[in-house]
Amino acid sequence: MKYLKMLGLLLVAAAAFMAFAGSAFAVTTVTSPTGTAYGTGAANPIVAEGEGHVTLDNPIASIPCQSSVSGHLKENAASPANGPITGLSFGVEGVCTNSWHVTVVSGGELELVADATGAEKTGTLYSQGATVEATRFGVTCRYATSTTTKIGTATGTNTTGATATLDIVASIPFHSGSFLCGEGATTWTGSYKVTGPDSLWIDG
Repeated sequence: MKYLKMLGLLLVAAAAFMAFAGSAFAVTTVTSPTGTAYGTGAANPIVAEGEGHVTLDNPIASIPCQSSVSGHLKENAASPANGPITGLSFGVEGVCTNSWHVTVVSGGELELVADATGAEKTGTLYSQGATVEATRFGVTCRYATSTTTKIGTATGTNTTGATATLDIVASIPFHSGSFLCGEGATTWTGSYKVTGPDSLWIDG
């Protein structure tokens, strides 16, 4: 009887694992128009502009910046959509408010995991391998994302034709720099409107 109970528990655990695996590695497709995978070549970037300022808040300063981002997201078999960030900028020619200079050392890669269905589909955004450097008066603070860095949510175009958006609420770990920076993360908050393509859907 004891062995039958153990076998039963093992079967339940295996079923739970398979269910988790099926959801964790569901294919996410970015489409435009809906139902047609959006190309990943140089002629088909995804471009988004910050709506007003986005803000980097590190332990010693709040740094509002104009910002834009561009890159490519491609469908991969049994995995989320992912691809390189080919353009990420903060400030006008790197200059934000309060005379802070923000430089993107590496744009890294973006990953999108679809997490809703219906007329307005959304997905969770993750970043890895991105490094941002903020400098003022000789003080330099660097922050970098890892494979587990959740940075926000993407909302696709819905049935009313609303523009797709990227809503960023991220905590980017401290990487290196001056002792004046402390060792706390910087938060990155703000909203980006997708300007290209005109319509973008998230299919999970």
